Amino acid sequence: MEPDFELCQVVGESADRLVSAQVFMSGGGADITSRNITKELYEAARALQGAPLSSLAARELVERVQPRDVVLICAGFFDPPAMISEADGPVGAALLGRALAVALDATPVFLTEVTNLARMEALVRATGLDVIGLDMAVTTPFKAAILPLPIGRSRAAVEAPRCFDRTGAKAMVCIEKPAPNFTGTTHTGPGLDVTDVVGKVELYIDEAKRRGVLTIGIGDGGNEVGMGRIPEAVREVVPTGKLIGTCVETDILVVATIANWGSYAIEACLAAALHLPEALHSRDVERRVADAAARAGFIDPTSGMAHGWVDGTPPIAGESILELLRCMVELRLDRKRRPHGMSGFGRRWQETGRAEATVALWARHLAAEEAEFFSRAERGG
Repeated sequence: MEPDFELCQVVGESADRLVSAQVFMSGGGADITSRNITKELYEAARALQGAPLSSLAARELVERVQPRDVVLICAGFFDPPAMISEADGPVGAALLGRALAVALDATPVFLTEVTNLARMEALVRATGLDVIGLDMAVTTPFKAAILPLPIGRSRAAVEAPRCFDRTGAKAMVCIEKPAPNFTGTTHTGPGLDVTDVVGKVELYIDEAKRRGVLTIGIGDGGNEVGMGRIPEAVREVVPTGKLIGTCVETDILVVATIANWGSYAIEACLAAALHLPEALHSRDVERRVADAAARAGFIDPTSGMAHGWVDGTPPIAGESILELLRCMVELRLDRKRRPHGMSGFGRRWQETGRAEATVALWARHLAAEEAEFFSRAERGG
């Protein structure tokens, strides 16, 4: 079938609003504030890009990625003081990789720091994908590969072009991936310099741009790859934005309250565009990946513990977002696919030609019922 980009955009409109709703106090920066940070960052990105962000990303992926093409997916944010990567980003990366394999028969190739390689493999396997070597992965459906993202800048400068030569990637997606500010240093939300403990993803983005490869950034706080599209908003809205705001831009920027949720919204738009609801992962898969993340040690940065929470929200929050996205897709698809189904009964009844007469009959009945009720009340009965 031809992609249904109209439905993709309709779902994207609702999905964007859902995943950018502020559900906790601090928003993008770690400093406590009552300001609705996510809403303002989202609106800046929306005004710039002119359409629902999640549907823009999904549409570009559908149009550019063919079966067996590689999509690079980069995630992992090393988070002091726990000194391990947080769950926001890697979880969404693994699940988006599954969606791309299901929807587009693509080969997801994950990029993360060496310290995260085994942890990332656990997440990817929890989605149902097999993790094997790159040369084999690109030949076979539902396979994935994982490549190291160097922390050292000189090594990254060598590995970035080699990565694109080896993979022939058609797109690169970064989810909650820290990137340098305008002076070249990379920071956490509160402003701690972590330049020396995070991979130099910006060199891969530069290489992608040189080759005309689609780049997508998903973030929530202003210091992630892609947020360089809206630097003024980051400086104005995020409490630490003047320091942490990144200069790294992508072709498409998706803003969400939690970056993982932004990837879920893209999944939903892929499902809508292709009339393929199974492209959006199930609640069982969500729970399996969340459990794998906790067991692998991916932390919730608000507590520093690997207990299945993401950005200070319990697992039920992500599950609820997921199920609402599923309703957005499946209820709309049901009306399109089964106009004879129960969800279309009201419209079909109205088209019988008997609707007005039936309403008139009921109007007379209700008027008589109401008159009798008030008559009894006036008689004291």
